[in-house]
Amino acid sequence: MTRSELDARLIAIVRKEKTIPEDKLAPETSLADAGIDSLDALTILFAIEEEFGIHIPDGRARSMKTFADMADAVAAELKIEK
Repeated sequence: MTRSELDARLIAIVRKEKTIPEDKLAPETSLADAGIDSLDALTILFAIEEEFGIHIPDGRARSMKTFADMADAVAAELKIEK
């Protein structure tokens, strides 16, 4: 899987869990600015872990502040380079 394929899958997961306008899904957009609160983030995290069969460590999950952070965390677990 390429990084762009990963990004597309993550966007699909996020949009399935939360209705977010397209312009709010840029890599640098903070999760808070996109309207994702802590409960939404947890739901999305569980969906990501289930989809990819991975576990993102709690410390890494708490450090995810943007969509790019989220993608980087998943890419690290899947050993996908940028």
